[in-house]
Amino acid sequence: MPSPSQTPRFQIIEHTIPCQSIREYHRAVRPNTPPSALRLAVKQYIPLREDPTPGPDDVTIIAGHANGIPKECYEPLFEELLSSSFTKFNITAIWFADCAHQGASGVLNERVLGDDPSWFDHSRDLLLMVNHFRDQIQPPIVGIAHSFSCAQFIHLSISHPRLFQTLILLEPTVQSEPPEQPGGRNPALWASTRRDRWASRQDAEVYIRGHPFWRRWDARCVDRYVRFGLRAVDTGGLDGDGDGDAAGAVTLRTNKAQEAWTFLRFNGAVPSPCPSCGQVGIDKSTTDADQHVDPKAEFHASAPWPVLAFELLPYIRPTVLYIFGSKSQTNIPGRRAEKLQRTGVGHGGSGGVAAGPNVVRAEVLEGASHMVPLERVAETAGVVAGWVGEQVEGFRAEREFWDGFDGEAKSRESGQGGVLGLSEKWIKDVKEPLGSVAKAKL
Repeated sequence: MPSPSQTPRFQIIEHTIPCQSIREYHRAVRPNTPPSALRLAVKQYIPLREDPTPGPDDVTIIAGHANGIPKECYEPLFEELLSSSFTKFNITAIWFADCAHQGASGVLNERVLGDDPSWFDHSRDLLLMVNHFRDQIQPPIVGIAHSFSCAQFIHLSISHPRLFQTLILLEPTVQSEPPEQPGGRNPALWASTRRDRWASRQDAEVYIRGHPFWRRWDARCVDRYVRFGLRAVDTGGLDGDGDGDAAGAVTLRTNKAQEAWTFLRFNGAVPSPCPSCGQVGIDKSTTDADQHVDPKAEFHASAPWPVLAFELLPYIRPTVLYIFGSKSQTNIPGRRAEKLQRTGVGHGGSGGVAAGPNVVRAEVLEGASHMVPLERVAETAGVVAGWVGEQVEGFRAEREFWDGFDGEAKSRESGQGGVLGLSEKWIKDVKEPLGSVAKAKL
């Protein structure tokens, strides 16, 4: 049953739905896990307004979080989006799911999760979510993603090119080279060695609020992390709204092992014979074929997902707004330019930057880091609001075009109970040799 709650700006309905049953990697779940075991924790944020009746141009938002960051940390961004003077559109709802191995979803699934998650499993879970709530998640749909979830939304957009009207990619972890460059710092090191146990919630809060990583954040986002990023150690599941027992020990809600495994896959040799070929010492990269998308499969560790997402950029059909932080170590100026130049320029893509500033654009927020939507909340919301307003105009024009489209050029009523059949023009046109130049209407 959905679980409702309310804030001054939103009614929040919590849902638990099934995940995509077959995961990309064998060890994403433990052996003999039933196909129906994985579940997704979803929050539906419905703005409180005088007239809640959705209009034809009202926007539905699907959001994605960064690795290890609870979805609730982005609530201040949504609140600012509602109140921004740049917001000239209505929002029907914001749909936000924790990845199956993280946050509230990770707690639901902790007894069946394995040690090999794929970023793109969440892409498929989101498509399943859209279909599960098909009567409520309707166009125009705006995707707002941060960090590694940007790669997930790109992957989803390629799977379903007309799903999103626009994608807003906040500090995307999408790049032409994998992060495991020779001599580079292992990106999973901090997650693997970070502190994840405290004697009490108060101790954890003092630690978090004093840590340099969180000190850059907007105070409201830190508050959400303290509330929703921790859980009581001795509970086997969620403890109410996330507050837990103030006197008892607490740990991270996203298991730090799952967070670390999200950064990298190790190409360690398997000591036992491969069941399919009998070889001893076969690489995991071979069994899961990551070497075909990751040219560094011989390295100690690999991260194929940001590289593959980068390769897919030319084929993105929806419009794209990038928001970068000027102090980001992930998106240095050269990488920003790479993404901007590639996006939408391939077969079936949007046309890219050359198609106009309302098709592909980038904004750089000065002084912000990779955590830009959690640091510069109001500024990020203002940029998002201005962009989405432009895209709603595009959606309206697109809808009017198709509502007035002359289908007689291709089909006609066949007289068989309303079933469409081939038009005379279609029959005439298919008689033309392939490669004939279409004649313009005068």
